[in-house]
Amino acid sequence: MSRSPFPGRISRRGFTLIELLVVIAIIAILIGLLLPAVQKVREAAARSSCQNNLKQLGLAAHNYASANNYLPPGMDAGGGGPIIYLLPYLEQQNLFTGFNLSSTPFWWSQNRPPSTGSTSPPRPPARYGAEGEIKTLQCPSNPPPASYNWVFMDSFYGTPGTDYPTAQGTSNTHVYSGNPGSVILGRSNYVGVAGDWRYGAGYKGVFTFQSKLSLVGITDGTSNTVMFGEWSGGSFDGGKTISTWTWGGGAAFTAFGLCNTGSKSCWYTFNSNHTNVVNFVYSDGSVRPLKNPAGLDFPTWAAICGKSDGVVLSYDN
Repeated sequence: MSRSPFPGRISRRGFTLIELLVVIAIIAILIGLLLPAVQKVREAAARSSCQNNLKQLGLAAHNYASANNYLPPGMDAGGGGPIIYLLPYLEQQNLFTGFNLSSTPFWWSQNRPPSTGSTSPPRPPARYGAEGEIKTLQCPSNPPPASYNWVFMDSFYGTPGTDYPTAQGTSNTHVYSGNPGSVILGRSNYVGVAGDWRYGAGYKGVFTFQSKLSLVGITDGTSNTVMFGEWSGGSFDGGKTISTWTWGGGAAFTAFGLCNTGSKSCWYTFNSNHTNVVNFVYSDGSVRPLKNPAGLDFPTWAAICGKSDGVVLSYDN
């Protein structure tokens, strides 16, 4: 402390430039040390929220089965998927009431605007049948719904009339919506598991074309057979577009394997943005992550997804 040249005043020495730089460097180091911990906490919270979303889907499916004695179809005659039928059990009765289940030939012909290329949906109606985002169907680790500019509506593989509606006329294709439908379709980061159509009925999943499967019909055991899984989407044109599923769409086939987590090009099958896990809800309603998806061999994956293939196992490492 030095004496001020002015009577009654005391001058205080401030920080030197070097001292200030040292303080800034220390703060930067502390932030660098804390940031990974904060990110881990944030991801843990997002993963927990995602698992809770799947738990709600599992409970909705069981409540539907209790009321009807069977699970909803993986794809109905119009291509509509299981989540449509679960809407009343997810506190979304208003969306269910506004959805046209009798659309001909496909649900999207009545529940979204025709594809014109415009990004502005024509009005009226004030709301289309498949319009509306549902928080329970959004994983916090994924991009926000508006980030997805391509939306898949159905997956047509296998035999017409057996694995998907005959009216489609073609096979081996993911059906997506062009604009303006892709703008208004409600997104979903969770999709029903249809299993594999190639190896017989046993390897088909819980949700298949016009299925009315009871829980006791899952002969591999409800605790060993997955029901809904994560679908974080990805890009198939070098990042120009990013795609995901819509809650109006049918269940997805698992013949394409399981993608590693964080893949930016995995638009065609189940994957997640979590660290080294993809979350699934099993047919008994339990939510368990499939760890190390990159190390999961295809026969194990097919067995977990098949409802009655005779291979009873679980995979969690």
